[in-house]
Amino acid sequence: MTLEAAASTTALLAKRWGPTLAVIMVSASAGVAWTTHRGGSRKPDAVAGVTAVGRAYPKALGAVYAESWRRGAESLDAGRSVNDSLTVVADTWAASRITLFDRAVAPAFAAVVPEGKPDAEVSMADKAALASLWRGFAAGLAEAK
Repeated sequence: MTLEAAASTTALLAKRWGPTLAVIMVSASAGVAWTTHRGGSRKPDAVAGVTAVGRAYPKALGAVYAESWRRGAESLDAGRSVNDSLTVVADTWAASRITLFDRAVAPAFAAVVPEGKPDAEVSMADKAALASLWRGFAAGLAEAK
């Protein structure tokens, strides 16, 4: 897959799934705010927020994976070989899941430890806060339906 094709696929996925992801993120944020307001959550806001993101993430990831298979089917329809079409699926899946993670999850982690921050500058408190977020995200993934 060429760089232009990957960029085109990423743009198509962003255009097609961007609104859905936005609704998921807003809904998750509203749910967290409502739960926190009712006193149902004793977790820090950041952890509760990333837990909600974790609960919504598998559905969004499934949508991205489905789109990868649709793109593979389009490749077959266009007369490409099975191996070439599987490469389309794999390349689309790889690029799209990274894009999704970068858009939906990474900002919460980067708020604690900015991406690219040298390890020597990451304090034990930063690591503890990041570990808490990672556990919250994992908990959300485990709770996802």
